[in-house]
Amino acid sequence: MIELPLANSFHEEFLNNFTNDVIPSLGSDNERFCCWYRFHPKHKNIRNTDLAVQINEEALNNSFTQNIEQCLGNVLKKIILRFGEKMAADGIALDLLPRTRGRQPQHSDYKAPWQIIYQWLWEIDFPRQGWKLAEETATYAMEELQMIDLKSQDRDLCLNGVKNPVTIYKGEEYALQVDFPQTGHLLLINQGVSGTRYCLCPSLGYSVDTQVMPEKKLHIPGIKALASSLQYTDIGNEYFLAILTDHPVQLSWVNPNYKPGDIVVTEERLREIFQQVGRQWNARVFSKKFEVVESG
Repeated sequence: MIELPLANSFHEEFLNNFTNDVIPSLGSDNERFCCWYRFHPKHKNIRNTDLAVQINEEALNNSFTQNIEQCLGNVLKKIILRFGEKMAADGIALDLLPRTRGRQPQHSDYKAPWQIIYQWLWEIDFPRQGWKLAEETATYAMEELQMIDLKSQDRDLCLNGVKNPVTIYKGEEYALQVDFPQTGHLLLINQGVSGTRYCLCPSLGYSVDTQVMPEKKLHIPGIKALASSLQYTDIGNEYFLAILTDHPVQLSWVNPNYKPGDIVVTEERLREIFQQVGRQWNARVFSKKFEVVESG
């Protein structure tokens, strides 16, 4: 048994879990790596024959001797056996998945069986698990996310020396300083004490600027934002989830037709967020909690 690659992102953590559910560790190495490689987003546009070469060279040390189409067919049968009921409940027509070997697509919008499953996996199932998976795999952002007290601090001041970087005071006005050593675009969700989630970036009210660079600190709310500060009135933990992507995440409600204060993340919006994030497989996830306490 050859171990699957270590997960380098929460996308790969999801994919590893999926592969292990479909083909347990004692199953065929050929099928396990066929599943992992075929459904990895970075291989989406690679032909099966080229994928077989890649599996041979990168994972199985030239021991992949099975016909790729036959191997993939076995994998698809096991996916349907394991997740068929779930896929059917999500509206996937399982009768469209089997096809005769060698059959040619008849329409420009034709999807091979594995492509139908791929779309279900990343457009439906991953978004459904996205928040929980992001929480579980996020890197703790001790230095990268800092609260600035707007009454006593300048927004450009780095607070590495602050005495208690995880405590904020009830009723005080703050800005969140975002300072990552890597380049990317920020998506920031704040889950409040009540459990309600708010999308602060991108946001018409708090920050439409999503660009993060090592030499550029981003502040939430931005200096030019409609909101002037972050202010908390409930005692307890405020949780921040930061996702860095290579390209900006385009959200349907962040446009001039919506009110600037419309930042609540409903379950439908949460699915949209992780559908968008799911298309950027090397997204990086960070988190931090701040405890709101009584002042003075």
